[in-house]
Amino acid sequence: MLELPHTPDSVLVALRWGATPEDAPYSHHQIVAWCDRFWCHFMDQDAPAEIERLLPVLADVDVQWDIFVACTYTSEQLRALNLDDVRLPVEWFEAWLNEALVALER
Repeated sequence: MLELPHTPDSVLVALRWGATPEDAPYSHHQIVAWCDRFWCHFMDQDAPAEIERLLPVLADVDVQWDIFVACTYTSEQLRALNLDDVRLPVEWFEAWLNEALVALER
């Protein structure tokens, strides 16, 4: 399980791992799950402005994962599938990373 603090720098690290899955210590599934946990952590509270600007990116990562998996695999395939073997298009992580960088104005 990916364990990083809920910080803007951690978001950038996780998205960079997603953009370079061959070198990443975590699968796309683990990165997506972390993004979802991060988003849920701030869902019902006032987040600092820097975090607030990142939440739409994190939500998009989770939603696009769900759509990709649902549209790519049958329910029968999903029952036998190890989700850690599923990879989203790397370009998506590159785009999310760019969105995060713009949101953070870095």
